[in-house]
Amino acid sequence: MTKEIRINDSEYAQILQQAVSEIQTARTTVARQVNTTVNSVYWNIGKLLFDRNLESGYGSGVVKRLSVDLKEQFPDMGLSPRNLWNMKRLYERYYQEDTKLLQAVAVLPWGHNLLLLDKSLSANEALFYAEECLQKGWSRDMLLNAIKMNTYAARQTQIKTNNFDLVLPVAQANYANEVFKSSYNLGFLGITEPVKELELEKRLVAKIRSFILELLCKGLHNISYANKFIMQSDLN
Repeated sequence: MTKEIRINDSEYAQILQQAVSEIQTARTTVARQVNTTVNSVYWNIGKLLFDRNLESGYGSGVVKRLSVDLKEQFPDMGLSPRNLWNMKRLYERYYQEDTKLLQAVAVLPWGHNLLLLDKSLSANEALFYAEECLQKGWSRDMLLNAIKMNTYAARQTQIKTNNFDLVLPVAQANYANEVFKSSYNLGFLGITEPVKELELEKRLVAKIRSFILELLCKGLHNISYANKFIMQSDLN
């Protein structure tokens, strides 16, 4: 007869903490992938409008027509004329910037990127705020407050220390939640508003299911090995 493996509360807390950390990391990875994909599409549409030399004056008719036709096929993706122009603004603002800045804004939620565009920040300022959002899980309102308080300038005069190791799990959770609640991302994933929470849950579960199964399989394998070891010890 197999003996039940017992662990103390401290050991269980460690197992739980590791499992939570793994799941949060997986959710953050999925969130970054969603944002990167959405922003890549927006970037390419913005480039298309830029390459066609469409401006808000004489090109407004073309963009309005494009918006109508796109929304017929993708009604929940935020493809209004205004947002199409924002995609062009995104491309115009960053296409000549260095890779580090491009990589930072590529994984930001779309609302965060629009805020950075509206504030007409320098490249260094945009990079600073983008990295702060990613490292600390800032919501859009927190980003706005930081810009209003000119946190970038204040930080330049401070000793550069941080406690990212302590706050990273919370930051990861905040970032993932911000991404998954974005109406733009929900539309991109084909999630309709009335069943947003249910469909979102299903799709997130589908995204990380393989990871969780792998984690469980490893755990079961370890338990099986431990049981065999205990049985062998009993026989001896």
